[in-house]
Amino acid sequence: MNISDIIRQAREGLGLTQEDLAERLEVSRQAVSKWELGASVPSPENLALLEEVLGVSFPAPEEAAALPEQEPGTAEKAPFWNWKRVALLVLGVLVVLALFSNVIFIALTPKTNVDVVRPSEPYISGVYFFNEDAGQLQHDPQAGAGWYLFAPDSRVYLLVTFEDGTENTVSAVSLFLTPTGTETLEYREQIGVQAAGEGRDFALFAWDIPEALTAHLEIVLECGGGDRVTETLGVATPYPETPEEAETLTIPGRVLLFMDDPYRVLRASGAPEEEIVWTSSDPAVVEVTGIGTLFPVSPGAAAVTAEWNGQTAECQVEVFTGTEPTDVPGVSKVVQ
Repeated sequence: MNISDIIRQAREGLGLTQEDLAERLEVSRQAVSKWELGASVPSPENLALLEEVLGVSFPAPEEAAALPEQEPGTAEKAPFWNWKRVALLVLGVLVVLALFSNVIFIALTPKTNVDVVRPSEPYISGVYFFNEDAGQLQHDPQAGAGWYLFAPDSRVYLLVTFEDGTENTVSAVSLFLTPTGTETLEYREQIGVQAAGEGRDFALFAWDIPEALTAHLEIVLECGGGDRVTETLGVATPYPETPEEAETLTIPGRVLLFMDDPYRVLRASGAPEEEIVWTSSDPAVVEVTGIGTLFPVSPGAAAVTAEWNGQTAECQVEVFTGTEPTDVPGVSKVVQ
């Protein structure tokens, strides 16, 4: 029995098709067909594989010498990317893309509670202020609850978001400004309006803030049938800062000391005590420390000066002998 018959009978005995055998040997189906027709002879390597796969033995090389020679290239391995592998690869890529798209869709889909009953009338869902650099502006606690403070002569952007109702929809969004304290339609001014509809659920306004502003801002949803939904906010510019009055350095104008007094402290006002510089015109009569403490040295008179922030205050100090004010008729110990 020649090689072609051995291959064909062994293959059929194992219930394999030519394509099945070609895949196991990693050769083309045409190569297997030519082997079985005797049109070509497998290479020694393929003969060894055929013996292993089919469980057969082939004639020795000298016995097969008279058989037709192998056609060049017919026994070469089939290319790795056959049509089955390409089809499986494409199918795998499509499955991965489908899974990825499903994950993205779920992540980006707003989480809506289907059990929530939607209002029958429209409502304002948010009001936001931004500066020209797209920074969001917040309530100013110093201005009070519900109040926004804006820089004078600046531009802000107002974003209003809203939701339509089940029985009514928003046709336009309007802004009205009423100065605080008037609360009358005479002074109410419309500062902006934008059309809505066609699935649009927001309105964006550019608003130039005046130099001085203290008013109520009304955001009005104009709805079908003439109905309106209104939200009111307080808006203002900061009050101009009042310059602080300059403090004035003040000390007693006259002090009487007695030699038997251990010391006396001069109290200054209008300046931090630790920043005042004290001096005595005659330390032989009275000495003064850096915190304004007076020590009598000998009877006489001297001027004690306090200096702070370019200001000067002076106290006349008189030193007497004795311990009682009666030693100096007509005066008391301390006269300011």
